[in-house]
Amino acid sequence: MALIGSLFALLGRFVGRVLTTTLGWASVLLFGRVPQDRQIWLAVLTFGSLAWVVSVVGVLLPDVGTILLAAVPRPAWIPADLVSLAMLGIALVLPAVLGGVTLLLFEPEDRPKGVGLAAQVLRGYPLAPTLAITLIVLAIAGTVRKLDSLVHRREDAHISIVVRPGRYDALVDTLETTLRDGKLIDRRSAGSTLLVLPARILAAIAGRGIGRYVPDTLEVLRGAQLRVSIYPADLALTGSKDAVARSRALVAREVPSHDAWFTTSRESQQVEDRMAALEKADPASRAAALPALDRALLDLVIDQDTFEVLYRRRLQLAIPAQLDVHDDAEPDAPTDGTPVGPIEPAAPNAPGGPRRPRVSLGDAIGIVVAALAALDLLLAARLGRGRARR
Repeated sequence: MALIGSLFALLGRFVGRVLTTTLGWASVLLFGRVPQDRQIWLAVLTFGSLAWVVSVVGVLLPDVGTILLAAVPRPAWIPADLVSLAMLGIALVLPAVLGGVTLLLFEPEDRPKGVGLAAQVLRGYPLAPTLAITLIVLAIAGTVRKLDSLVHRREDAHISIVVRPGRYDALVDTLETTLRDGKLIDRRSAGSTLLVLPARILAAIAGRGIGRYVPDTLEVLRGAQLRVSIYPADLALTGSKDAVARSRALVAREVPSHDAWFTTSRESQQVEDRMAALEKADPASRAAALPALDRALLDLVIDQDTFEVLYRRRLQLAIPAQLDVHDDAEPDAPTDGTPVGPIEPAAPNAPGGPRRPRVSLGDAIGIVVAALAALDLLLAARLGRGRARR
């Protein structure tokens, strides 16, 4: 019996690893790769729904429950009846817990209160079985898709974005134009019903918390070497190494900030809002606003990846080097053909610029002492003249 229990435990650990991997693929197919601060709550919902299914099966089918219990190492001092009772408790309570977790997917100011909060918690009861069934189906689809990518040596990559409200279609149009011009895609189509329909059902059951991460229609851009699935919080790229790299570069360079945020925190998105406004501003207004934008960027407390995204987008706002917004007159071109840009005064102490004298602490003390000595001599001379007159 001990040997059988050990075999079941080993099998359980193997199955657990496979489930973790395949459920990760299923979650990406359903939501895309969501912002990091939301990933943990979606993971709780994912594994919580499956734990609920296991507990219900264990309660309704005791023989299956016995097998499941044998697959889980259990200390000898814990009675089997107590574990069965715990499974019954999980089956009854866990959906409410999952309903409460969905509240954490809302923005703090949008979370329901009072009766709305209680209703959101109760949504967990239809959500648990629906999400579990959806994930099982998508786990199979995700496994098939992953095997296809391995066979054809395709790479998977993700670009973190958050589509602005009402800008999904505009973003898709921009991406299509950008990637078509780059000769990476040649057609646009709706996503598979297998992905879109479950997402809509989940959004209807779970409310805006999950609904904000699933599209009403999932648009997919396709080419010979690339497929781009456009989620509300993610661009999922699949294709050859070269095509994926080129598409990421084009998106970073060409997609404007007024269609989507490229960061996820509220503070960094506010800075992106200012950049989006400057994208449409005239050069003079943009140049005047950039110093304040730079100060706001340096004052943000953010991780390195977010800073690099914002800094790259900030560089895209730079005034072209050949344009002088303060003077319409063009400088005379040099005879050697060297390109000419606006002439700006060199920074103090920079090579070729005016030298600003530097005063050390010792020099300052010496100057003060010399001044006091001169003042002392002047006073002594005046006192000597006064005594001589007397």
